[in-house]
Amino acid sequence: MNSQLDSGLKPLVVGCWQIDDRSWKAIPEAKLERAIDTYLTLGSKGFDTADIYGRSEQVLGRLLKGRDTIVLTKAVFFSGIPTPNQIRSKIENSLRTLQRDRLDYVQVHWHNPQLDFSSTFALLNEWVEQGKIVKLGVTNFDTPMLEKALQMAPIATHQVQYSLIDRRVEASMQALCLKHNIRLLAYGPLAGGFLSDKFRGVKAPQNAADHARSFYYSNMIRTHGGWSAVLDLLETLAQIAQKYEKTIAQVALNWVSQQQGVEAVISGLTLDRQQIQHNVEAFTWSLESSDVQQLSERSSTLFQQTGDVYSYER
Repeated sequence: MNSQLDSGLKPLVVGCWQIDDRSWKAIPEAKLERAIDTYLTLGSKGFDTADIYGRSEQVLGRLLKGRDTIVLTKAVFFSGIPTPNQIRSKIENSLRTLQRDRLDYVQVHWHNPQLDFSSTFALLNEWVEQGKIVKLGVTNFDTPMLEKALQMAPIATHQVQYSLIDRRVEASMQALCLKHNIRLLAYGPLAGGFLSDKFRGVKAPQNAADHARSFYYSNMIRTHGGWSAVLDLLETLAQIAQKYEKTIAQVALNWVSQQQGVEAVISGLTLDRQQIQHNVEAFTWSLESSDVQQLSERSSTLFQQTGDVYSYER
């Protein structure tokens, strides 16, 4: 058994949606291998993927085979209640493509909260009991859904969007997870890269057709308060970053890591070695509590936090 599974994930998990060349610009596998080698050399050994992320599981299976890593994948159910054969096929396919004899983490995404997921969790729990799944989690469940899931299976983690812009998890989900010792895995901590020095002072960011920033995080920002609020937040982040001699992104990542119940922060894979190093180093120090509070208060002033988790992840 990997020792990391006993002690918990490292603070940084590498998000591997970026390997899906249907949603992002295609990256040659040789470049992906060099980037993954860099992450591993710097001590980041967790990788997050999904059965719907195109070639992501297959590429990770090849590049991580035999290496000391933790892989988190997702079983995504979009429509209808799956049959036992469909569920079994998903798990067996992930085992095969990731080239593993067990799955470290399987996180369930259930698209329609009106459909009963009892039978699905009952079957997945059998895989846990058989040792084929080490830890079972969920992703983007709203509070009533998670309360129901807890009655059916041991839920170890909940992957949710969490950043200085999107703090819906704090409304009720965070308290529920703390009560049941469910660890939060925070994705989108930089809002698709918008919370970085690159966008400071940019009056109207251009759409990037080959980047998920254009069709996902831009919509999220509009929902929570708009671009002008982001510009104001970036100025506050820049002031605090200067104090610590860090980047804006490092401060934003560190803030998320210090929120209650957060076990790991998922930041998207990058090929830039310096950016990889900055992302890893964002968790080697800590913001002072007064700066965490200042950022939280500024965020609360600038952004609306209506709705539960899953209010627009559909």
